[in-house]
Amino acid sequence: MNSAVNKPFLEHLEELRYRIIKSILAIIFFSILGYFLSDFIIKLLIMPISDLAVSFQVLKITSIFLTKIGISIVFGFFISVPIILYQILKFILPAFENKITNYKIVMFIFLYLLLFIIGLFFGYYVLIPISITFFKSLSIGLTFIEINYTLENYLVYLIWILIIASLIFQLPFIIFLLNKLGLVNRTYLQNHRRHIIVLFFILAAIFTPPDPISQIIVVLPLYILFELSIFITKFSK
Repeated sequence: MNSAVNKPFLEHLEELRYRIIKSILAIIFFSILGYFLSDFIIKLLIMPISDLAVSFQVLKITSIFLTKIGISIVFGFFISVPIILYQILKFILPAFENKITNYKIVMFIFLYLLLFIIGLFFGYYVLIPISITFFKSLSIGLTFIEINYTLENYLVYLIWILIIASLIFQLPFIIFLLNKLGLVNRTYLQNHRRHIIVLFFILAAIFTPPDPISQIIVVLPLYILFELSIFITKFSK
């Protein structure tokens, strides 16, 4: 029996409180850092449409400040995710029979970071330009309309796309972790391949612009990552 399971309940609560505090402190620290970097982050985020004839509007006197606060919190959370993930894994993994060392936890986090960065690049350089071009094309025949975006609306939309993209590329990490925990196996994934592909198309229809090209662009990497995940589980024991 794993020694972690025999811990008194109060010790589990104390450890949980300790790890939650560390996660919150990480978010606060990186959020403060994000506020000082907010101007640079905003400029970076609007670059994908900087070549289009679009102007941004700020409708309230407090909008810039609130936008910077929002950007800093999102930045703080994004940067803190590896720390939060580490705290979660250190808390829950001892409850499972399979012994998972600190080295394996670090490798899990490295895999997460690698896929996370790839997902951000995919969202920034592929999904955002395609979606922006699609929505802009809807007004081509409406010459009496001048395209103006509110800064808050655009940034919320862009961050949402980046979150979706990063989640898409976490599929191998999620399946690998579930396989390590004994919740799914290679046979299960192979037997439910068709159902999972249908689920990919449903998710793509929900989270992308309503055109087939955008949906295929999302489903294709999901399917490739899914097959890669099945291959990885073969060597994950």
